[in-house]
Amino acid sequence: MEDAALTGSLIGERFIDTHARALLSTVSMPAAVALVLLILVLGLWRGSRRRAVWAVVTVVAINASTQLLKHHVLARPDYGLSTRWDGANTLPSGHTAVAASAAVALVLVVGPSLRGVAAWGGALLTAAMGYSTLVCQWHRPADVISAVLLATAWGALAVACGIWQDGSDDAWAVGPTARGPGVVSLGVLGALAGTVGLLLEAATWWAVVTGSEVPGRADTFIAYAAGSVGTVAVSCSCLALLAGLAPVRPR
Repeated sequence: MEDAALTGSLIGERFIDTHARALLSTVSMPAAVALVLLILVLGLWRGSRRRAVWAVVTVVAINASTQLLKHHVLARPDYGLSTRWDGANTLPSGHTAVAASAAVALVLVVGPSLRGVAAWGGALLTAAMGYSTLVCQWHRPADVISAVLLATAWGALAVACGIWQDGSDDAWAVGPTARGPGVVSLGVLGALAGTVGLLLEAATWWAVVTGSEVPGRADTFIAYAAGSVGTVAVSCSCLALLAGLAPVRPR
């Protein structure tokens, strides 16, 4: 099913390949350093060294754990389907992890009143980067989705460790600010996209199980669509859930 999605991405490649590769080219070591510095500046500008430091630690943890898992922990079984000459593992996606780490850091640094806007912007960036890696055949859908889940897990851990408990008046804000229409609508979009993605994935599974040994063009396109919609679903849902978290007020 993953290989069918990768094959199906060739259909969409000819339409947006140039734009996708332009977005992918923005990810580099200088860009990562600039991201860390920007987070520090944004956190300090808001007057919260705690948020700035925690956000930077989270970004570093996301990207370091992604590379550690991909190159030293996880291995992809070789079934003769890989397009890489070495058949190396590609899960999680490093490019998606960079985008997701930026999105998570933005949600962590801003105040509750801007958290919905930050989540929307982060979800769009993450989904665009993840889709670009798919349409350019750099990664399979599972590579992208795992990177988003990993980034969100680190963000949630930062919240659990007290990144928002910095003594500011807005640290305890919930309700209309922390979980306003922006966060709710993003979560609803994620749920709708997830439903569509599951239906497309079920159709892909049925075609693979009951069809011929080699999936047809329509089957691979459905698999590609399922992976693309799944990327949007996970990006929106994860950022909405992260933005909707709230610190526990001490008694």
